Amino acid sequence: MAAVVSCLTLCAGATAGHAQTGLNEYADRPGLAGPEMRPDDVATCRTLGASLEGFDTPETRTDLWVSGPLTLIQTDEVLWYLVICDEPGIRVMCVTYSDNDMQLGDTVVLAGALEIQDETHVVLDPCLASPGTGEHGTAEQ
Repeated sequence: MAAVVSCLTLCAGATAGHAQTGLNEYADRPGLAGPEMRPDDVATCRTLGASLEGFDTPETRTDLWVSGPLTLIQTDEVLWYLVICDEPGIRVMCVTYSDNDMQLGDTVVLAGALEIQDETHVVLDPCLASPGTGEHGTAEQ
C-alpha cells in the first residue's frame, strides 16, 4: 500500500509540475500544443500559415487551436464538418459530433488533433468547436 501511495504522490507531483510550468514545446508556433494541452496563443486564419511553415508533423499527436469565421457547415447525419479560413490561405476542417448551433460567418475556435493534408488543407479529427467569444474569441481572419 505504501508503494501505491508513493507512486501516486510522485505521479501527481510530476503532472502538477508540468502543468504549472506550462511547458509547450510549440511555444514559438501559435495554435500548436501537445495532446490535450492548451497552446500559449490560439492561431487565426491570418497567422496559421506562419505557425505551420516548415512544421514536420511528429509521430505523436499534435493539437491545433485556431479561430476564424465559419465558411462551410455540412453533415452526413452522423458527423459534422465545420470549415474555417478561406483560400488562398490554409483551410481548416473540424470533424465533430455537433454544429453547436453555429452559423456560417460565426467566429469559432476549433481545437483538435492536427492532420496536415497538403499546403492548403488541414483536418482536425477529433475536434471540438466552440463559439469564438471570451479570451480567445476574435473577429480576426
